[in-house]
Formats: sequence, structure tokens, C-alpha cells
Amino acid sequence: MIYVILGTKGQFMKMFPIMKLFDQEKVPYRFIHTSQHYGIIEDNRKRLGVRKPDVYLTGKKKDLRNIGEMLWWIPQVLWNARKLPITKNDYVLTHGDAESTLLSFLIAKYFGAKQAHVEAGMRSGNYLEPFPEEAIRVFVDRFSDVCFCPQKEDVKNIHGSATAVVTNGNTVFDSVRLALEVPPAKEVIKLFNKKYVLFLIHRKENLFTKNRVVSILDILETILKKGYVVVWPMHTNTKYELQKKGVWERIESLKKKFPLTISYFLDYIDFMHAVKHSAFVASDGGGLQKETYFMNKPMLILRMKTEPEPGVGETAFLSMLSAEKVDYFLNNLSTFTRKKAPAGSPSKIIADFFKRHQT
Repeated sequence: MIYVILGTKGQFMKMFPIMKLFDQEKVPYRFIHTSQHYGIIEDNRKRLGVRKPDVYLTGKKKDLRNIGEMLWWIPQVLWNARKLPITKNDYVLTHGDAESTLLSFLIAKYFGAKQAHVEAGMRSGNYLEPFPEEAIRVFVDRFSDVCFCPQKEDVKNIHGSATAVVTNGNTVFDSVRLALEVPPAKEVIKLFNKKYVLFLIHRKENLFTKNRVVSILDILETILKKGYVVVWPMHTNTKYELQKKGVWERIESLKKKFPLTISYFLDYIDFMHAVKHSAFVASDGGGLQKETYFMNKPMLILRMKTEPEPGVGETAFLSMLSAEKVDYFLNNLSTFTRKKAPAGSPSKIIADFFKRHQT
């Protein structure tokens, strides 16, 4: 049996194509939800036609907002996971570098099951950028049994006796394809005739440092002064941290002076359509680097450091939160374009692996 354990929006968006293929190919699996991002995943799951989780490891019905809630949530997940019927012959399949990734790894090791890691081998080379994601993926890779690496270059970061499987791209490419096949909501379609930018942040290394938050708001103001309409779909934890840092008044002031909209967080289908029709995207999201690359859309990366992956240097530009770099990006938008379109299905490679290894 395969136990797909995940809990964040990002994990779900990159794993749902694999689960849909499991269903189509009749590969048996159980979907285990840690409830880290309960509401967002529920909304997306229903609209994307993904089956309901077999097990929720907590009864939490709201997304985690802060560190305090996370510290209470972690032991609940691990305690309730003891009841899962996982055996040493089973696979625990997880994704990426979130806290739920680490928890699924610990669950796999508790039962002596085989750990399989999607989006393995990616590195920024700095444990603090992104934090704690870099440390989590290095640790999980080190002790996994199967590592699904997006690129051949990622295999060099896999050590020990793990089986490394190159997927020739990120599963998010399949996610974007599937999302864009579904029509967007009417509210999103209204944006398409505007010169708008999607702006969003959520990285802990940004939100937990006031100087970085101020620099990011400076970048936001620069974009607004260039005459763009800015739509900011905001995470629950992002609003919490911005209010905590004492910068919410500045955001309210920008809303009064410029066409800045703080929106509810769009579901994946609407968000991908919004990305497709935007002038560009400004974000600290690692997933968006891949999605904008697939859609050949310029992206300003609001980070100091990022992983060396397709898109960076082509469609995506690392700002390092520098005003000079931001000006360069804004003045050279037309040059940020993709050299070659991605081909094939990374999710199919992963599904086929498990189809061959069914027990």
C-alpha cells in the first residue's frame, strides 16, 4: 500500500496529479491529511475532482496561523498517526520541504516503512534561505528510500542507498495543465482586461524579519508607482505576521493611494488563470518559479537566495530585495522569457514507478 501523507497547499498542488493517476491506473493508495492547511486544500480538492482524504490526522478545520498553533499541532499529528495500519512493506509518499514533509518522514520511520520523497535533491546551498525548508529537505533526502528528482543535476545531492528517479521536470507542470483545463470563476475573468500584477509572500525568513518586510513593501510601492494594478492574495499567516510587525497601516495607506487589492486566497484553478493573464508575478514562492516557467510568464523572486532550477535566469529574476535589481526587472520585462517548453509528464513517471513496484 502507498500512504500519501501531506498537509500544505503547496504539497497538495504538486501531488494531486499523481493521486489522480493512481486512481486512473488503479494503483492502491491511502490519502492521509495532516490538516496543516485544511481549508485551502478542501476547497481545491473538491474543484479539482480529487478524492476525499482517507484519514485526517487532526480535527483542525482552520489553517495554521502561527508558530504557537504549529507547536500544538505537531504532537497531535504524531500521536494520531500511531493508529495508521502502515507496515514495513508499505511506501510513505510525501513531497517537498514543509513541516508536514518532516512529519510524514517520522511516521514512515516509526512504522519501518519505505520513505519516498517527491521533489528531492533540490538545494539552495544555505540552511537559512529558505528556512526551515532547506534543512527539512536535506534531512528527508538523506534517509529516504526513493528520491524522485526533478532534474539530473539534483541526483548528486542524494546520498546513501536511496534509489534516485529523475522525473524530467516538476510535477507542478502537470498541475498547471490540469488547472487550466477548468474554466476560471467570473470574478477572476474580470481581471483579464487590466494591466495587473500578482503579488504575494509567505516565506518565514521574510516574514520573521522586519527589515525584509519593509524592503518587500518598498518593492510593492515601486510596482504600484509604475502604474500597475496589484492583486495580493494573502495567506492567513502572512496577514498575522504583517500585523505583528506593525506594517499593516502602511499597507492600508498604499490601498488608499494606489489600485492595490488585498484579496481572499484564490483556489488553484483561479490562481493559475490569474497568473496566466497577469503582466508578471512578484512572489517569494518556490512553486511559482516553476509555474511561471511553465506558462512562460515573468516572475520577480522576492528572496535573497533561491534554488538553481529551470526558470531562474529565464522567466524568473532573483531580486535579492534590491531596489536596483527590481528596477532592472521592471525595465526589461520582455527579456524574461523561456528558452524551451517543458515536455512529458513528471507525475506519470512517478505513478509508473509505483505501478511497477506494487506488492
